[in-house]
Amino acid sequence: MGSDHDLEGLFRFKSKKAGVVICHPHPLYGGNMYNNVVSAIEDGYSAQGYSTLIFNFRGVGDSQGEYDEGEGEVRDATAACHYLAKRLDDDARITLAGYSFGAWVISRSALEIERFDSLFLASFPCLIYKYEHLRNFNKEIIVVGGTYDDIAPMDDLYELYQNLSTLDKHLKVINTTHFYAGKETELIDFIKETIPKVR
Repeated sequence: MGSDHDLEGLFRFKSKKAGVVICHPHPLYGGNMYNNVVSAIEDGYSAQGYSTLIFNFRGVGDSQGEYDEGEGEVRDATAACHYLAKRLDDDARITLAGYSFGAWVISRSALEIERFDSLFLASFPCLIYKYEHLRNFNKEIIVVGGTYDDIAPMDDLYELYQNLSTLDKHLKVINTTHFYAGKETELIDFIKETIPKVR
């Protein structure tokens, strides 16, 4: 997929007009592209007509390489974004999405990617990773968090949201822990309500 390693991924084509890349949670804690939250984000965007790309970071599943403290993972995500963009129209709507560690990684990749329209950040792990780089983004940012999340506490996520300078921002609070067990449908429904269908 154009990273400095071969990456395992799954591209599901729906439309050339819109697509989403989704990054999974932390590789060292069992995160992979089949995570329940990744699947819910994928299902939500797919329902709205988006082509979807999920993939495993280096060292996960059949992806080559090994965990790289986030730096190599940012390159993996950037490569995935370029892979998606090549399969869509030049003016396609592109969303960069991630959950937990994946939200931080994709937000870092967004600094290097010119062509995208929206960031979807589920449970951005504010306790562990900085988010100053998000403050001056001028594109749409969607922030999702859980009321009982101890890795991405709601108070911190709300502060992140308040500090975003973009006028095009959304915040969704779900009554859940960091892991969204049994709350996947609520996440899917939120995406369907928030993201316009591809025409």
